[in-house]
Parts: sequence; C-alpha cells; structure tokens
Amino acid sequence: MSPYYQNIRDQVGQTLLLMPSVAAVIHDSSGALLLQKKPDGSWSLPAGAIEPGESPEVALSREVLEETGFTFKSAHILGVFGGHEYRHTYPNGDQVEYTVMLYQCDGTQRVTTDLD
Repeated sequence: MSPYYQNIRDQVGQTLLLMPSVAAVIHDSSGALLLQKKPDGSWSLPAGAIEPGESPEVALSREVLEETGFTFKSAHILGVFGGHEYRHTYPNGDQVEYTVMLYQCDGTQRVTTDLD
C-alpha cells in the first residue's frame, strides 16, 4: 500500500474507501491474455491505484511496468467500471470500492536490465 493510502487508512480505519484505479488488457502475438497471480492465489489483470498527481495514463504505465516488467507504446480506454459490485473487503477488514479505468495496451515489450 502506498504511503498516501496508508495515511488515509491510519485516519479512517477500515471504513469504505473509494479508490480510483487502472487495469491493463495485454495480449501477446498469439492472442493470449497476460494475467498475474496474486498473493491469495487468484489471477488478475495488471492493475493498481492511481496516486495523487498521477494521470490515469501515468498510473497505467507505472503499474504495468511494476507488475509485469513491460512497457507499451499506446493504450486506449475500453471502459470505466465501478459501483457496488466492485466493493471488496480484504482479510484484514479494510473495505474498498474501486472505480476501474480499463485500458487495452498495445506495442508491449519487456524491459531488460543488465541483470537479465
């Protein structure tokens, strides 16, 4: 959890937070969808919260790189989703309701480092 959201949690406890977020749809050349395995064993699209001062596109770039090691050349919005069905209570009792901006990312490539 980012320092920004941790600060809010410290102030409001487990109360429901509305959380703007982004998610990426990324397909490889064969059409396979990229998913990530979460700590609880479930699978999801690369996704995450938008931080203060970030545009959704900057947050998308950051989250895709952090979670997959990929960059992308372009992205276009597929839709925006939210409401009661996007509420979640985490095992520790923290409650969130996500508003998700879903993007299709194209022209992806893996970032390589000298350590690869």
